[in-house]
Amino acid sequence: MKDIVANRSRISLTDKWRAGLLALRENGLVWCACLGTYYVASAIANRAFSAMDRLRRERNLPGLNSATLNKHIWQSWDWSAQGDEWSQSKEWEESLVRSVLHRYIPNRGRVLEIGPGGGRWTAHLLERAEDYVGVDISATCVAHCQKRFAAASGARFLVGSGRDLTGVDSASIDSIWSFDAFVHINAREVDGYITEFARVLRPGGTAVIHHGAVGGSLGGWRSNLTANSLHEMVRRSGLRIEQVLTSWAGAAGTQNMTHGDQITVMSKPADVQSGA
Repeated sequence: MKDIVANRSRISLTDKWRAGLLALRENGLVWCACLGTYYVASAIANRAFSAMDRLRRERNLPGLNSATLNKHIWQSWDWSAQGDEWSQSKEWEESLVRSVLHRYIPNRGRVLEIGPGGGRWTAHLLERAEDYVGVDISATCVAHCQKRFAAASGARFLVGSGRDLTGVDSASIDSIWSFDAFVHINAREVDGYITEFARVLRPGGTAVIHHGAVGGSLGGWRSNLTANSLHEMVRRSGLRIEQVLTSWAGAAGTQNMTHGDQITVMSKPADVQSGA
């Protein structure tokens, strides 16, 4: 029953008043009092978000997506749900694994995951990886994953800076996976990561990155990253964009990305040499 605030302008004030009287007659005073509270509060929240978005763009503010704030937020997070709180359903998660992760992350390779969090995707990656490295800005996440996947041979977890991949050797990675992490990383830090992708990927290697693409304008506490800025970073790094997904087809039907997000699949050309 939650509505879109912008659509309220499509009904005149007089007709809104008449609709309110009808709602009062059919639902009673208590329900209508709740409706009125929601109506006012959501309108204020919508205006506040618009003001925040405008100020962030005009003043180049980091919002909640700086490396410093990301580190604090994710170290303070309760990871008891292991990241499943962001999955729309088990069917949605299984669909993403079958249609995207299995399609682009090859078997028996060396896999790097950025932002494993509570390990929501890590188990699926470990099934395919000969060796696995997980890098997270949060020491809490790293400790959680080290405990959760203690029995997994060939897996290690590192605390990262939120800007680079220090600790990962050059030309050592066959594939990179990140889902629900880059949506919260601002463009400046993403640029550093893309440069690092070109360094750590082996020639012919692939990176699959879920990220925001509309600068956070559709909510979801997304970063200021846009699709155009990401594509320019990829071009400068010498990597190549193979595919951009806004949805995928699964057994439960077509699954669409929310908040204007995208999944970008990029590769390192086989004839490109890695930096030192």
